[in-house]
Amino acid sequence: MSYCINPQCSNRQNSDKLDVCQACGTPLLIQKRYRIVRPLKEPKSGHPTDIFEVEDWGAGLEDWGSLKVLKVLKYNNNPDLVRLLKQEARVLMWLRHPGIPRVEPDDYFTVYPSKTNQLLHCLVMEKIEGQNLELWLNENQKLSQDEALDWLQQILEILDQLHSQNLLHRDLKPSNLILRPNGQLAVIDFGTVGIGDWGSTQVGSMGYSAPEQMSGKAVLQSDFFALGRTFIHLLTGQSPMNFPTEEKTGKIQWKNQANQISDVFADLINELMQPSPKNRPKNTRLLLQRLEKVREKITQEHKNISKTALSQLKFLGWFLLGTISVRFISPQIPIFIQTYILPQIDKTLTNIGFEHYQNYNLERAEFYYQLALQFNPDNAASALQLGLICEDKQNFGCARSQYQAAIQSAKQSQNYYVKVAAINNLSRLQIWLDGNSTIAIEQLQQGLQLIPTLKQQYPEPFTFKMESDLYKNLGWAYAQQTEYSDALVYLQTAIEINSENAPAHCLLAQVLEEIPQKKLTLQKVRKNCLNIDSIQNPETITWKSLVRQRLKAEGEI
Repeated sequence: MSYCINPQCSNRQNSDKLDVCQACGTPLLIQKRYRIVRPLKEPKSGHPTDIFEVEDWGAGLEDWGSLKVLKVLKYNNNPDLVRLLKQEARVLMWLRHPGIPRVEPDDYFTVYPSKTNQLLHCLVMEKIEGQNLELWLNENQKLSQDEALDWLQQILEILDQLHSQNLLHRDLKPSNLILRPNGQLAVIDFGTVGIGDWGSTQVGSMGYSAPEQMSGKAVLQSDFFALGRTFIHLLTGQSPMNFPTEEKTGKIQWKNQANQISDVFADLINELMQPSPKNRPKNTRLLLQRLEKVREKITQEHKNISKTALSQLKFLGWFLLGTISVRFISPQIPIFIQTYILPQIDKTLTNIGFEHYQNYNLERAEFYYQLALQFNPDNAASALQLGLICEDKQNFGCARSQYQAAIQSAKQSQNYYVKVAAINNLSRLQIWLDGNSTIAIEQLQQGLQLIPTLKQQYPEPFTFKMESDLYKNLGWAYAQQTEYSDALVYLQTAIEINSENAPAHCLLAQVLEEIPQKKLTLQKVRKNCLNIDSIQNPETITWKSLVRQRLKAEGEI
């Protein structure tokens, strides 16, 4: 479908085969280069701008068919709006950072639609692929401390680019931050960016923007206030407007809803939101240094906890040894300790780690898993969980190593559940990151051979999801090899075993696009992909995003 740029057009949707709009005669190839694919926001007559996704058929081969974003200012009778759009264009042309949408010198232009004297001001910019953090929160609830520290540093480095050019963003909030599929963040929507005269206009978003900015007196530290409010939302899963405010100080009480972070990190977030700008960090460079000190303090806290816990455990061990020595004066005491006492400590530590992991406290979980491995290097369950933590940190080399260790340890202890889970996770990474579907297929088939044994040892809720995931990943591997018929069989099997396996539906939608005779069920499968809740890993986020784009392009959502 090609979409007409004319806001006064009576029927803006057109066939891809047309060169001009069938309703108003406006050329569908804008500037002889851009073709509008679809609106990214529903066009509204009362809103001054329209936002579209466009295909770029530019002069360079690298541009051909690439998707970009087109912002169209519909009303040129407001000089302030025209000034802001031109200002946004200039800013994005100046800046060159992977976390900021790229704009080239010829990406700002004006257009006269047919049969109208209405001049449209247009800005084309790079399309940042990924999910905005407001949508991310809807699916993930809240951010862990490790992720928060990483994301805060990424955003500060982007702000440093802005502030060093005397620029102020003025509208930081979760919906204006995009998480790319590779785990990197980007800042979007520079429509309210301030250049030097920050305090001349009252702009911002309620609940995020600093008090001085809302009264037309913005300063560089106003961005820090919005950043602090944004991280409250990310760390608690709740809008900052939901928390009570201290009457005298204006500070909000939020820390009790973010128990996964340390007090020293919470203090930094509170410092960003000091009511008076002069009490906030002076600039991004100093703030980055403060963040590094916070990291060091958190690391030291963990070391102190580790030393205390290890001392307590050593004391417990010697106490038990002394007690047993009194009761059983025997040369076999060390064997008794090794056989009966240490495994219980080992399992207890793993269980404590799992509780912290479920509460998004990855640092504490990691500590207890590593401590469990100190007592028992063959603790397959802790190695498996450490692999998941490494994935959460985007440290995929670490994840692979931990999954391989879990497989080996589980083989020795005949812990088949952990072995199958580790095989499944390792294979998923091999397909997703390495494109190594051949090895993954061999491993997944080995995992499926263990399913009958698992069904004898564990109740069905523990086994059918595992079996479904193995078939899902097997279907993914065959799809990667373009063996779509085999992929179809395995993915359908995964869904038959567990109809709530959202990633299997997402993958099946991709396969069905390659098998024309199966397209009758495609729309249903796509909607299942989006509507079923699932664990959010990078590949699933990407698949859901692709399906959402397809449905929007076809007018289904």
